[in-house]
Amino acid sequence: MRLRSFAFLGFMLLVAMAPSMASAQPQPLDRIVAVVNKDAIMQSQLEDRVTQVRRQMASRNVPAPNEADLRRQVLDRMILEQIQLQMAERANLSVDDTQLNATVRGIAEDNGMSMDEFADALEEDGMSLASMREQVRREMLLRQVQQSQVASRVNVTDREVERYLDQQGETADTAYHLAHILVSVPESPTPEQVEQAQAKVRDLYRQLQSGANFAQLATAESDGQQALSGGDLGWRRGDQLPSLFADVVPTLSNGEVSEPIRSPSGFHLVKLIDTRGQQGEQKRVVTENRVRHILIGTNPNRNDQQAEALARDIRQRIANGESFAALAQEYSDDDGSALDGGELGWTRPGQMVPAFEDAVKALDVGELSQPVRSRFGYHVIELEDRRRQDVTRDAQREQIRQTLFQRKVSDEMEAWTQEIRSGAYIDNRLEDGRQ
Repeated sequence: MRLRSFAFLGFMLLVAMAPSMASAQPQPLDRIVAVVNKDAIMQSQLEDRVTQVRRQMASRNVPAPNEADLRRQVLDRMILEQIQLQMAERANLSVDDTQLNATVRGIAEDNGMSMDEFADALEEDGMSLASMREQVRREMLLRQVQQSQVASRVNVTDREVERYLDQQGETADTAYHLAHILVSVPESPTPEQVEQAQAKVRDLYRQLQSGANFAQLATAESDGQQALSGGDLGWRRGDQLPSLFADVVPTLSNGEVSEPIRSPSGFHLVKLIDTRGQQGEQKRVVTENRVRHILIGTNPNRNDQQAEALARDIRQRIANGESFAALAQEYSDDDGSALDGGELGWTRPGQMVPAFEDAVKALDVGELSQPVRSRFGYHVIELEDRRRQDVTRDAQREQIRQTLFQRKVSDEMEAWTQEIRSGAYIDNRLEDGRQ
Protein backbone atom coordinates (compact mmCIF):
# COMPACT_ATOMS: atom_id res chain seq x y z
CA MET A 1 0.00 0.00 0.00
CA ARG A 2 1.47 3.38 -1.03
CA LEU A 3 1.09 6.25 1.41
CA ARG A 4 0.60 9.90 0.59
CA SER A 5 1.72 13.00 2.56
CA PHE A 6 5.22 11.79 3.36
CA ALA A 7 8.22 10.38 1.54
CA PHE A 8 9.78 7.46 3.36
CA LEU A 9 13.34 6.13 3.20
CA GLY A 10 14.18 2.50 3.73
CA PHE A 11 17.47 1.00 4.92
CA MET A 12 19.04 -2.11 3.37
CA LEU A 13 22.39 -3.67 4.18
CA LEU A 14 23.95 -5.16 1.05
CA VAL A 15 25.90 -8.32 1.66
CA ALA A 16 27.41 -10.90 -0.66
CA MET A 17 27.49 -14.52 0.42
CA ALA A 18 29.07 -17.26 -1.65
CA PRO A 19 26.87 -20.40 -1.69
CA SER A 20 28.20 -23.93 -1.23
CA MET A 21 31.53 -22.82 0.27
CA ALA A 22 33.13 -24.16 3.38
CA SER A 23 33.66 -20.64 4.71
CA ALA A 24 31.98 -17.39 3.78
CA GLN A 25 34.02 -14.97 1.74
CA PRO A 26 34.60 -11.47 3.15
CA GLN A 27 31.62 -9.15 2.87
CA PRO A 28 32.18 -6.02 0.80
CA LEU A 29 32.91 -3.01 2.98
CA ASP A 30 30.72 0.05 2.92
CA ARG A 31 32.43 3.06 1.37
CA ILE A 32 32.43 6.78 1.99
CA VAL A 33 30.97 8.71 -0.96
CA ALA A 34 31.15 12.16 0.62
CA VAL A 35 32.50 13.94 3.67
CA VAL A 36 30.52 16.94 4.93
CA ASN A 37 32.47 18.80 7.61
CA LYS A 38 32.79 16.16 10.36
CA ASP A 39 30.31 13.63 8.96
CA ALA A 40 30.52 10.97 6.28
CA ILE A 41 27.82 9.85 3.86
CA MET A 42 28.13 6.15 3.12
CA GLN A 43 27.50 4.35 -0.14
CA SER A 44 24.77 2.24 1.48
CA GLN A 45 22.93 5.41 2.50
CA LEU A 46 23.21 6.76 -1.02
CA GLU A 47 21.92 3.53 -2.56
CA ASP A 48 18.92 3.54 -0.20
CA ARG A 49 18.05 7.10 -1.13
CA VAL A 50 18.46 6.46 -4.86
CA THR A 51 16.06 3.51 -4.59
CA GLN A 52 13.53 5.71 -2.78
CA VAL A 53 13.83 8.50 -5.35
CA ARG A 54 13.37 6.06 -8.23
CA ARG A 55 10.12 4.85 -6.62
CA GLN A 56 8.89 8.42 -6.22
CA MET A 57 9.75 9.31 -9.81
CA ALA A 58 7.97 6.22 -11.11
CA SER A 59 4.85 7.08 -9.09
CA ARG A 60 4.85 10.56 -10.67
CA ASN A 61 5.64 9.28 -14.19
CA VAL A 62 8.87 11.31 -14.26
CA PRO A 63 11.43 9.71 -16.60
CA ALA A 64 14.56 8.73 -14.69
CA PRO A 65 17.95 9.89 -15.97
CA ASN A 66 20.88 7.52 -16.27
CA GLU A 67 22.22 5.97 -13.09
CA ALA A 68 25.28 8.21 -12.79
CA ASP A 69 23.29 11.45 -13.12
CA LEU A 70 20.65 10.29 -10.65
CA ARG A 71 23.25 9.26 -8.06
CA ARG A 72 25.01 12.61 -8.45
CA GLN A 73 21.79 14.57 -7.96
CA VAL A 74 20.68 12.51 -4.98
CA LEU A 75 24.05 12.80 -3.27
CA ASP A 76 24.00 16.55 -3.83
CA ARG A 77 20.65 16.73 -1.95
CA MET A 78 22.02 14.53 0.83
CA ILE A 79 25.04 16.81 1.25
CA LEU A 80 22.83 19.87 1.57
CA GLU A 81 20.61 18.05 4.04
CA GLN A 82 23.61 17.04 6.14
CA ILE A 83 24.85 20.63 6.34
CA GLN A 84 21.45 21.71 7.66
CA LEU A 85 21.32 18.89 10.22
CA GLN A 86 24.74 19.97 11.48
CA MET A 87 23.40 23.52 11.81
CA ALA A 88 20.51 22.16 13.85
CA GLU A 89 22.94 20.37 16.14
CA ARG A 90 25.05 23.50 16.67
CA ALA A 91 21.92 25.51 17.45
CA ASN A 92 20.75 22.84 19.93
CA LEU A 93 17.52 22.40 17.99
CA SER A 94 15.55 19.29 18.82
CA VAL A 95 12.21 17.58 18.32
CA ASP A 96 10.72 16.20 21.51
CA ASP A 97 8.74 12.99 21.56
CA THR A 98 5.44 14.79 22.12
CA GLN A 99 5.91 16.83 18.93
CA LEU A 100 7.10 13.77 17.05
CA ASN A 101 4.20 11.60 18.20
CA ALA A 102 1.69 14.28 17.23
CA THR A 103 3.22 14.62 13.76
CA VAL A 104 3.33 10.86 13.14
CA ARG A 105 -0.25 10.54 14.35
CA GLY A 106 -1.21 13.37 11.99
CA ILE A 107 0.38 11.57 9.04
CA ALA A 108 -1.62 8.45 9.89
CA GLU A 109 -4.84 10.47 10.20
CA ASP A 110 -4.17 12.26 6.89
CA ASN A 111 -4.01 8.80 5.31
CA GLY A 112 -7.28 7.80 7.01
CA MET A 113 -5.60 5.21 9.23
CA SER A 114 -5.28 4.32 12.87
CA MET A 115 -1.74 3.96 14.20
CA ASP A 116 -1.96 0.17 13.98
CA GLU A 117 -3.15 0.35 10.37
CA PHE A 118 -0.41 2.86 9.61
CA ALA A 119 2.27 0.58 11.06
CA ASP A 120 0.94 -2.32 8.96
CA ALA A 121 1.01 -0.17 5.81
CA LEU A 122 4.60 0.79 6.52
CA GLU A 123 5.54 -2.86 6.90
CA GLU A 124 4.00 -3.53 3.48
CA ASP A 125 6.26 -0.80 2.10
CA GLY A 126 9.26 -2.45 3.75
CA MET A 127 9.74 0.05 6.55
CA SER A 128 9.30 -0.10 10.30
CA LEU A 129 7.42 2.48 12.30
CA ALA A 130 10.57 3.18 14.33
CA SER A 131 12.69 3.99 11.26
CA MET A 132 9.91 6.14 9.82
CA ARG A 133 9.76 8.11 13.10
CA GLU A 134 13.45 8.90 12.81
CA GLN A 135 12.99 10.14 9.26
CA VAL A 136 10.11 12.35 10.42
CA ARG A 137 12.33 13.71 13.17
CA ARG A 138 15.01 14.63 10.61
CA GLU A 139 12.47 16.36 8.36
CA MET A 140 11.15 18.37 11.32
CA LEU A 141 14.68 19.43 12.22
CA LEU A 142 15.30 20.58 8.65
CA ARG A 143 12.12 22.67 8.75
CA GLN A 144 13.24 24.25 12.02
CA VAL A 145 16.59 25.21 10.49
CA GLN A 146 14.99 26.68 7.38
CA GLN A 147 12.44 28.56 9.45
CA SER A 148 15.09 30.06 11.71
CA GLN A 149 17.58 30.81 8.95
CA VAL A 150 15.45 31.72 5.93
CA ALA A 151 11.82 32.49 6.73
CA SER A 152 12.84 34.66 9.67
CA ARG A 153 14.68 36.97 7.24
CA VAL A 154 11.54 37.59 5.19
CA ASN A 155 8.96 40.25 5.92
CA VAL A 156 6.03 41.48 3.85
CA THR A 157 4.78 44.96 4.66
CA ASP A 158 1.27 46.33 4.27
CA ARG A 159 2.64 48.81 1.74
CA GLU A 160 3.96 45.97 -0.42
CA VAL A 161 0.54 44.30 -0.31
CA GLU A 162 -1.20 47.53 -1.34
CA ARG A 163 1.28 48.19 -4.15
CA TYR A 164 0.80 44.64 -5.41
CA LEU A 165 -2.98 45.09 -5.41
CA ASP A 166 -2.60 48.25 -7.48
CA GLN A 167 -0.24 46.62 -9.97
CA GLN A 168 -2.15 43.39 -10.65
CA GLY A 169 -2.71 42.95 -14.36
CA GLU A 170 -4.70 40.66 -16.61
CA THR A 171 -2.41 37.70 -15.89
CA ALA A 172 -3.70 37.51 -12.31
CA ASP A 173 -6.68 35.46 -13.52
CA THR A 174 -4.63 33.03 -15.61
CA ALA A 175 -2.89 29.95 -14.20
CA TYR A 176 0.31 28.45 -15.59
CA HIS A 177 1.73 24.95 -15.16
CA LEU A 178 5.51 25.41 -15.14
CA ALA A 179 8.70 23.39 -15.05
CA HIS A 180 12.15 24.75 -14.31
CA ILE A 181 15.85 24.04 -14.74
CA LEU A 182 18.48 25.98 -12.79
CA VAL A 183 22.17 26.03 -13.60
CA SER A 184 23.58 27.66 -10.49
CA VAL A 185 26.65 29.80 -10.01
CA PRO A 186 28.56 30.04 -6.72
CA GLU A 187 28.24 32.96 -4.37
CA SER A 188 30.42 35.79 -5.75
CA PRO A 189 31.33 33.81 -8.90
CA THR A 190 34.37 34.45 -11.03
CA PRO A 191 33.89 35.44 -14.68
CA GLU A 192 35.05 31.94 -15.66
CA GLN A 193 32.41 30.30 -13.46
CA VAL A 194 29.68 32.49 -14.95
CA GLU A 195 30.91 31.66 -18.44
CA GLN A 196 30.87 27.91 -17.68
CA ALA A 197 27.32 28.07 -16.30
CA GLN A 198 26.16 30.09 -19.27
CA ALA A 199 27.70 27.60 -21.70
CA LYS A 200 26.00 24.74 -19.87
CA VAL A 201 22.55 26.34 -19.86
CA ARG A 202 22.80 27.17 -23.55
CA ASP A 203 23.74 23.56 -24.28
CA LEU A 204 20.71 22.39 -22.29
CA TYR A 205 18.53 24.85 -24.20
CA ARG A 206 19.81 23.47 -27.51
CA GLN A 207 19.08 19.91 -26.37
CA LEU A 208 15.53 20.89 -25.48
CA GLN A 209 15.05 22.62 -28.82
CA SER A 210 16.16 19.36 -30.45
CA GLY A 211 13.48 17.37 -28.62
CA ALA A 212 15.10 16.30 -25.34
CA ASN A 213 12.70 15.41 -22.52
CA PHE A 214 12.50 18.39 -20.15
CA ALA A 215 11.70 16.37 -17.01
CA GLN A 216 14.50 13.89 -17.64
CA LEU A 217 16.99 16.67 -18.33
CA ALA A 218 15.89 18.57 -15.21
CA THR A 219 16.32 15.49 -13.06
CA ALA A 220 19.82 14.92 -14.40
CA GLU A 221 21.14 18.48 -14.64
CA SER A 222 19.11 21.03 -12.69
CA ASP A 223 20.43 22.55 -9.47
CA GLY A 224 16.93 23.64 -8.48
CA GLN A 225 15.02 22.37 -5.47
CA GLN A 226 12.50 20.55 -7.71
CA ALA A 227 15.11 18.70 -9.81
CA LEU A 228 14.16 15.24 -8.55
CA SER A 229 10.53 15.99 -9.46
CA GLY A 230 11.51 16.69 -13.06
CA GLY A 231 11.68 20.41 -12.35
CA ASP A 232 7.89 20.57 -11.96
CA LEU A 233 6.76 23.79 -10.23
CA GLY A 234 3.07 22.91 -10.43
CA TRP A 235 0.28 25.38 -11.22
CA ARG A 236 0.87 29.05 -10.46
CA ARG A 237 -1.59 31.89 -10.91
CA GLY A 238 -0.25 34.89 -12.81
CA ASP A 239 -0.10 36.90 -9.60
CA GLN A 240 1.86 34.07 -7.94
CA LEU A 241 4.64 33.78 -10.51
CA PRO A 242 8.17 34.30 -9.20
CA SER A 243 9.11 37.88 -10.04
CA LEU A 244 11.97 36.55 -12.18
CA PHE A 245 9.50 34.78 -14.52
CA ALA A 246 6.56 37.21 -14.39
CA ASP A 247 7.42 39.00 -17.64
CA VAL A 248 8.54 35.88 -19.54
CA VAL A 249 5.92 33.21 -18.83
CA PRO A 250 2.89 35.06 -20.30
CA THR A 251 4.76 35.36 -23.62
CA LEU A 252 5.33 31.59 -23.94
CA SER A 253 3.11 29.12 -25.79
CA ASN A 254 2.14 25.80 -24.23
CA GLY A 255 5.12 23.43 -24.50
CA GLU A 256 7.58 26.25 -25.18
CA VAL A 257 10.81 26.70 -23.22
CA SER A 258 12.18 30.14 -22.47
CA GLU A 259 15.65 31.23 -23.43
CA PRO A 260 18.06 31.33 -20.47
CA ILE A 261 17.10 33.86 -17.78
CA ARG A 262 19.87 35.31 -15.60
CA SER A 263 19.50 35.81 -11.85
CA PRO A 264 21.99 36.18 -8.96
CA SER A 265 21.69 32.44 -8.29
CA GLY A 266 22.42 31.35 -11.87
CA PHE A 267 20.68 30.72 -15.18
CA HIS A 268 17.10 29.48 -15.52
CA LEU A 269 15.11 27.69 -18.20
CA VAL A 270 11.32 27.77 -17.78
CA LYS A 271 8.89 25.56 -19.65
CA LEU A 272 5.20 26.43 -19.94
CA ILE A 273 3.46 23.05 -19.79
CA ASP A 274 -0.15 24.26 -19.86
CA THR A 275 -2.35 27.31 -19.31
CA ARG A 276 -5.86 27.68 -18.03
CA GLY A 277 -8.14 30.63 -17.49
CA GLN A 278 -9.38 31.52 -14.05
CA GLN A 279 -12.65 33.13 -13.11
CA GLY A 280 -12.41 36.64 -11.74
CA GLU A 281 -12.43 37.34 -8.04
CA GLN A 282 -15.75 36.22 -6.58
CA LYS A 283 -17.34 37.62 -3.49
CA ARG A 284 -16.43 35.40 -0.57
CA VAL A 285 -18.79 35.06 2.36
CA VAL A 286 -17.87 32.54 5.05
CA THR A 287 -19.29 31.29 8.30
CA GLU A 288 -17.20 32.43 11.24
CA ASN A 289 -17.39 30.81 14.67
CA ARG A 290 -16.34 32.38 17.94
CA VAL A 291 -15.07 29.54 20.08
CA ARG A 292 -13.07 28.73 23.17
CA HIS A 293 -11.46 25.45 24.07
CA ILE A 294 -9.45 23.52 26.61
CA LEU A 295 -6.72 21.28 25.21
CA ILE A 296 -5.54 18.23 27.11
CA GLY A 297 -2.45 16.80 25.45
CA THR A 298 -0.35 13.74 26.05
CA ASN A 299 3.08 13.95 27.64
CA PRO A 300 5.60 11.63 29.35
CA ASN A 301 3.41 11.66 32.47
CA ARG A 302 0.02 11.37 30.76
CA ASN A 303 -0.88 8.76 28.16
CA ASP A 304 -3.70 8.95 25.65
CA GLN A 305 -6.30 7.25 27.86
CA GLN A 306 -5.46 9.51 30.81
CA ALA A 307 -5.71 12.60 28.59
CA GLU A 308 -9.15 11.56 27.38
CA ALA A 309 -10.32 10.80 30.91
CA LEU A 310 -9.16 14.20 32.16
CA ALA A 311 -10.89 15.95 29.25
CA ARG A 312 -14.15 14.14 30.05
CA ASP A 313 -13.86 15.10 33.71
CA ILE A 314 -13.28 18.77 32.84
CA ARG A 315 -16.20 18.74 30.43
CA GLN A 316 -18.47 17.38 33.16
CA ARG A 317 -17.27 20.02 35.65
CA ILE A 318 -18.15 22.77 33.15
CA ALA A 319 -21.57 21.20 32.56
CA ASN A 320 -22.06 21.21 36.35
CA GLY A 321 -21.48 24.95 36.48
CA GLU A 322 -17.73 25.50 36.99
CA SER A 323 -16.07 28.34 35.12
CA PHE A 324 -14.81 27.41 31.64
CA ALA A 325 -12.22 30.21 31.76
CA ALA A 326 -10.88 29.17 35.16
CA LEU A 327 -10.54 25.53 34.11
CA ALA A 328 -8.82 26.59 30.87
CA GLN A 329 -6.29 28.63 32.82
CA GLU A 330 -5.63 25.71 35.15
CA TYR A 331 -5.57 22.76 32.75
CA SER A 332 -5.28 23.75 29.07
CA ASP A 333 -2.08 22.79 27.27
CA ASP A 334 -2.69 25.46 24.62
CA ASP A 335 -0.40 28.13 26.01
CA GLY A 336 -1.60 30.64 23.44
CA SER A 337 -5.19 30.66 24.70
CA ALA A 338 -5.05 29.29 28.26
CA LEU A 339 -4.29 32.62 29.95
CA ASP A 340 -7.21 34.13 28.04
CA GLY A 341 -9.63 31.55 29.39
CA GLY A 342 -9.35 29.36 26.29
CA GLU A 343 -10.62 32.09 23.94
CA LEU A 344 -9.71 31.57 20.26
CA GLY A 345 -11.82 34.45 18.95
CA TRP A 346 -13.52 34.33 15.55
CA THR A 347 -12.26 31.47 13.39
CA ARG A 348 -12.73 30.88 9.67
CA PRO A 349 -12.78 27.68 7.61
CA GLY A 350 -9.30 26.22 7.20
CA GLN A 351 -7.79 27.80 10.28
CA MET A 352 -8.27 24.79 12.54
CA VAL A 353 -7.45 21.11 12.12
CA PRO A 354 -10.27 19.10 10.44
CA ALA A 355 -11.40 17.24 13.57
CA PHE A 356 -11.78 20.54 15.44
CA GLU A 357 -13.68 22.22 12.59
CA ASP A 358 -16.00 19.24 12.12
CA ALA A 359 -16.89 19.31 15.81
CA VAL A 360 -17.60 23.06 15.76
CA LYS A 361 -19.89 22.72 12.71
CA ALA A 362 -22.03 20.24 14.64
CA LEU A 363 -22.49 22.52 17.66
CA ASP A 364 -25.28 25.00 18.34
CA VAL A 365 -24.44 28.38 19.83
CA GLY A 366 -23.82 27.93 23.56
CA GLU A 367 -23.31 24.18 23.25
CA LEU A 368 -20.34 22.31 24.76
CA SER A 369 -18.70 19.49 22.81
CA GLN A 370 -17.71 16.08 24.03
CA PRO A 371 -13.90 15.63 24.04
CA VAL A 372 -12.69 15.91 20.44
CA ARG A 373 -9.55 14.05 19.38
CA SER A 374 -7.03 15.81 17.11
CA ARG A 375 -3.32 15.37 16.50
CA PHE A 376 -2.70 17.78 19.40
CA GLY A 377 -4.72 15.94 22.02
CA TYR A 378 -8.31 16.18 23.33
CA HIS A 379 -10.31 19.41 23.01
CA VAL A 380 -13.34 20.50 25.01
CA ILE A 381 -14.95 23.16 22.79
CA GLU A 382 -17.68 25.72 23.40
CA LEU A 383 -19.31 27.55 20.50
CA GLU A 384 -19.98 31.08 21.77
CA ASP A 385 -21.37 32.70 18.61
CA ARG A 386 -21.72 32.23 14.85
CA ARG A 387 -22.00 34.74 12.00
CA ARG A 388 -21.75 35.15 8.21
CA GLN A 389 -18.94 37.46 7.18
CA ASP A 390 -17.84 38.97 3.85
CA VAL A 391 -14.10 38.29 3.81
CA THR A 392 -13.44 38.93 0.11
CA ARG A 393 -11.00 41.78 0.65
CA ASP A 394 -9.35 40.15 3.67
CA ALA A 395 -8.94 36.88 1.79
CA GLN A 396 -7.44 38.69 -1.20
CA ARG A 397 -4.98 40.56 1.00
CA GLU A 398 -3.94 37.41 2.84
CA GLN A 399 -3.46 35.52 -0.43
CA ILE A 400 -1.26 38.34 -1.75
CA ARG A 401 0.70 38.46 1.50
CA GLN A 402 1.37 34.72 1.26
CA THR A 403 2.29 35.04 -2.42
CA LEU A 404 4.82 37.77 -1.72
CA PHE A 405 6.15 35.88 1.30
CA GLN A 406 6.70 32.70 -0.73
CA ARG A 407 8.40 34.66 -3.50
CA LYS A 408 10.83 36.18 -1.02
CA VAL A 409 11.44 32.86 0.73
CA SER A 410 12.15 31.18 -2.62
CA ASP A 411 14.66 33.87 -3.59
CA GLU A 412 16.24 33.81 -0.14
CA MET A 413 16.43 30.00 -0.11
CA GLU A 414 18.55 29.90 -3.27
CA ALA A 415 20.97 32.43 -1.84
CA TRP A 416 21.04 30.71 1.54
CA THR A 417 21.83 27.26 0.14
CA GLN A 418 24.76 28.72 -1.78
CA GLU A 419 25.89 30.48 1.38
CA ILE A 420 25.88 27.37 3.57
CA ARG A 421 27.58 25.30 0.86
CA SER A 422 30.39 27.81 0.52
CA GLY A 423 30.90 27.77 4.28
CA ALA A 424 31.11 23.98 4.58
CA TYR A 425 33.94 21.53 3.93
CA ILE A 426 32.64 19.13 1.26
CA ASP A 427 34.65 16.24 -0.15
CA ASN A 428 32.46 14.69 -2.84
CA ARG A 429 34.18 11.41 -3.73
CA LEU A 430 31.49 10.40 -6.18
CA GLU A 431 32.50 13.25 -8.49
CA ASP A 432 36.20 12.42 -8.62
CA GLY A 433 35.83 8.64 -8.63
CA ARG A 434 37.38 8.01 -5.21
CA GLN A 435 34.38 6.05 -3.87
